[in-house]
Amino acid sequence: MLDPSFCAPGYTHNLCNALVDAGCEVNLFTGPHFERVSRCWREITYAPQIAFYRRTQLRSYEAGRLTRPVWRLLRLAGHLTSLARLTAAVGRYDVLHLHFPPVLPVDARWLHLIRHRIPVVHTVHNLWPHRASRDASDRQRLRRLYHACHQLIAHTEDTVRGLIDEFGVPPERIARIPHGNFRQFWNQERASVPALDHPAEPTPTILMFGELRPSKGADVLLRAAATLRDRGVAFRVVLAGAPFAATQPIRDLTRELDLEDRVVFHLRYVEEEVVPSYFEAASVVALPYRTIDQSGVAIAALTMGRAIVATRIAGFTDLVEQGECGLLVPVDDVESLAAALERLLTDDGLRRRFERNARRYAETALAWEPIAECTIDAYRKAGVLWAACSRTPGNAGR
Repeated sequence: MLDPSFCAPGYTHNLCNALVDAGCEVNLFTGPHFERVSRCWREITYAPQIAFYRRTQLRSYEAGRLTRPVWRLLRLAGHLTSLARLTAAVGRYDVLHLHFPPVLPVDARWLHLIRHRIPVVHTVHNLWPHRASRDASDRQRLRRLYHACHQLIAHTEDTVRGLIDEFGVPPERIARIPHGNFRQFWNQERASVPALDHPAEPTPTILMFGELRPSKGADVLLRAAATLRDRGVAFRVVLAGAPFAATQPIRDLTRELDLEDRVVFHLRYVEEEVVPSYFEAASVVALPYRTIDQSGVAIAALTMGRAIVATRIAGFTDLVEQGECGLLVPVDDVESLAAALERLLTDDGLRRRFERNARRYAETALAWEPIAECTIDAYRKAGVLWAACSRTPGNAGR
């Protein structure tokens, strides 16, 4: 299992544990961010190895604006060294399963180099990575990456269609497997958030959680919040998560809308042991995203039994409709978002029904045991294709 930056901690961790429960031996190759996140987890049955960025990952996260480029160069050098070591080691394993390749041009070429030595599976969490420019160069790199893999795992039908239509991946090389729940939240060690646990006056809380990016629609949420205030609805908004864009425009909009007494900013990395506390304090989880393939925040909300208001896009529609756990609104529609939030904040019976449905859906449809079995089946298919390619002259590099 290869997740160099440990970008999908809850997913990778639970998948590894579930694969071990299903009889696999799992070795996770990752970076020191794993040690930071996993300290509150009670059960780790796989074998983690800090094989990437041992001395550079956490320092690069904490570096200032002037030194950050230097640390990124050091991480790149370390990435190349780690890939070279893995190249020599892949023959010991039956399959390589990759998540979030961090250096697309390098990683795509590396997969083409090693694909004749081991079956390669890649989980496509996002058809287009967050930082991809979507130009011809990135399209070609992604195409090269996707075609280097013997099997691709996609969480949604839209991702499947995108792999086929945009990147020409044969359908038989794609397995649609859902994103599982974050069951580690149910028994991990926890830390509270005092500002959320004991507000001066208990108020219904709208939570927007996760990395702050323009595509997440925080500006739409703030404008909807102004509408709620004007209608006399009691609430507060909590924006929590690491900023991946300038935060000043959001703060300026908060002042412009006169919402400073209604909005709480926790714009920083949220430690794993604190995450459940944010969701427990939430009355509603708002997901006004403009685009996403699959959302870990939505999975976290379902896992913690919270009602959702989300935009009607690929990453949310199936979860909300099948789970009957929230309301869907059009993208960038302030009025519809405000109306949906007001409905859930003021209708306790509806909100509690959605909360029960969310937890039940997380426990059943997003359970890890069937996901592990489907993943093992994808490994078997990758092995069959790898063996066929290895026997056919000229196919090793396709």
